[in-house]
Amino acid sequence: MGFAVVFLVVFVGYVLGRRNSLGAGGRQALASLVYLVATPALLFDRLIVTDPAEIFSANFVVIVASALLAGFLFFLLCRTLLQRNTADSLIGMLAASYANAGNLGIPLAVYVIDDAAAVVPVILFQVAFYAPITLTILDAVNSSQQSNLLRNLIQAPLTNPMVIAAIIGMFFAFLEIPVPQLISEPVGILAGASVPLALLVFGMSLAGAPVLREGARDAILASLFKVVLMPIIAGLMAHYIFGMQGHALLTAVVLAALPTAQNVNAYALRFRTAENLARDAGLVSTLACVPVLVLISFLLG
Repeated sequence: MGFAVVFLVVFVGYVLGRRNSLGAGGRQALASLVYLVATPALLFDRLIVTDPAEIFSANFVVIVASALLAGFLFFLLCRTLLQRNTADSLIGMLAASYANAGNLGIPLAVYVIDDAAAVVPVILFQVAFYAPITLTILDAVNSSQQSNLLRNLIQAPLTNPMVIAAIIGMFFAFLEIPVPQLISEPVGILAGASVPLALLVFGMSLAGAPVLREGARDAILASLFKVVLMPIIAGLMAHYIFGMQGHALLTAVVLAALPTAQNVNAYALRFRTAENLARDAGLVSTLACVPVLVLISFLLG
């Protein structure tokens, strides 16, 4: 039922996109609203009633380790068998391991595993650690880029609205400070807009999406690493190292199986490297994650 709800709302977004019902700037405006307001509100709303120990738990270790391992393995594959340069391989590494935790992860977390706060470790790890360090290395490799990028990458996590909302929410949760009703109620109203709007935006983005062109093999391989290998790694680690079972195991595997984030495409465009790989991996992994997540839910749900 959770998947059916998600897919039906995505389909409505797809129809809106195909008909261009919201105009040329409609999708971007909705996406900005989701990113800047609704999703941070949802994270804050969920975190203030979540035990902080549930966030920084074994699940956080599984998320970090599975992403780093899957990404590093794809980096080695790019450098050795595929004979790609270092810059392209770094983008490929992100395409194979950087999850769409915000736009798609939160709606799936709400409807499939019934826990919006489950994606917080993914967002914090990727925005505050994974992307800054990887892109700093990429900047060093591509010396023609701006010299102040390192400073910008350090500042980026501190200006990301999702990270800010997560930090403030965890502050209230850690100190067990009650949130005034004057704040909690409007935040709750805004939070309610996050999931449906994010799914509509995602559906609109699928309308007229570019098909595989140059570098199709790399994109398909990166997608397989992201939605197949990474959840396998996460599942094995969660079960055999941390002894997870039931809902905890399902959560770890579902989060690992999320598709490649659109952020990777933005990074590739910024450095003008592996642009086709980043764009196509986002599309292919998004489509491929649907049957994968259904299978995961059937096996572990």
